[in-house]
Amino acid sequence: MIEIDGSHGEGGGAILRTALALSTITNKPFRIKNIRHSRPNPGLKREHLYCIRILQQLSKAKVEDAHLGSESIMFVPGEVKSKKIEYDLETAASTTLVAQCIILSTIFTGKRVSLELIGGTDVKWSIPADYLANVVAPALKPLGDIIVRIQKRGYYPKGSGKLTVSIKGHERMDGSALPKLTFIERGNSVVIQGSAHASVELEKAEVAGRMKATVDLLLKEADISQSYSVTKSTGACVTLWARYEHTTLGASGLGEKGVKAETIAENAVKELQEYIGSKAVVDSHLADQLTPYLALCGGSLKTNKITGHVKSNIYVCEQFLDVKFEIDEEKGIVKTVST
Repeated sequence: MIEIDGSHGEGGGAILRTALALSTITNKPFRIKNIRHSRPNPGLKREHLYCIRILQQLSKAKVEDAHLGSESIMFVPGEVKSKKIEYDLETAASTTLVAQCIILSTIFTGKRVSLELIGGTDVKWSIPADYLANVVAPALKPLGDIIVRIQKRGYYPKGSGKLTVSIKGHERMDGSALPKLTFIERGNSVVIQGSAHASVELEKAEVAGRMKATVDLLLKEADISQSYSVTKSTGACVTLWARYEHTTLGASGLGEKGVKAETIAENAVKELQEYIGSKAVVDSHLADQLTPYLALCGGSLKTNKITGHVKSNIYVCEQFLDVKFEIDEEKGIVKTVST
């Protein structure tokens, strides 16, 4: 039984989500304590509870003490089966956080898994749905086909957005048969794209249009779409991605009450420009998500900043896998090394 300390490093929910996925991949049970220990409201949130429930449906995994607020669980994985899963996460629980966990859990199995998730598509403390579709999915193309579709937007607090994710990856095989993942060179710039969207209540104030206009002004070469949707809660978001030959950099800004649409867009543009200027090959948000894939496949990445999330994921990976990492903080390079 692998023992995981959820308070390690940044002490957030990513430790649990990564552990769930790696347990499923390796068929190694684990026990975790101090879940989300450093957060204001520690313990399982809905996103984590539904990751567990979906894996129970996909693989008949067994779990103890999985309930909202629980600060420790035991998880015994099972074999993943091809299946379509539909889940209402309730309120604005993040559909993208759940999707990240299930993608990692299943992409190496060779099974076809389809998710239909109801909840928040563009909410705080998680990547926007457009980032999942246009930054994360392309990065994982060497491992399989991931198709992300945003059927309906869901903002805080009521959510009710709909995200569908189709996952078809490789058979589980030994590490030498998997493609090594190397994110060290960008290649030539291809295009900068993005989306600016808001709930229909904000159409009169032209919130999405003003976000788009601001991006157009600051990034003249960008191709930005705008849209308004009927949603349960009022909200807005802008997501940008700069596509290169070998990678995609992403940035975003989430609407906040009292913050001008122009400011939201300006901040997203500034974030993207900082990534571009830093010579990063993957942005800091993608770097922590790719770390478990590097652990499984071998490889390296270059990012603008090695965050606590990266280090926490490395900690979890080294508990489940015979792998070690080297980190060069100054150059922003993370790579696996032979053990």
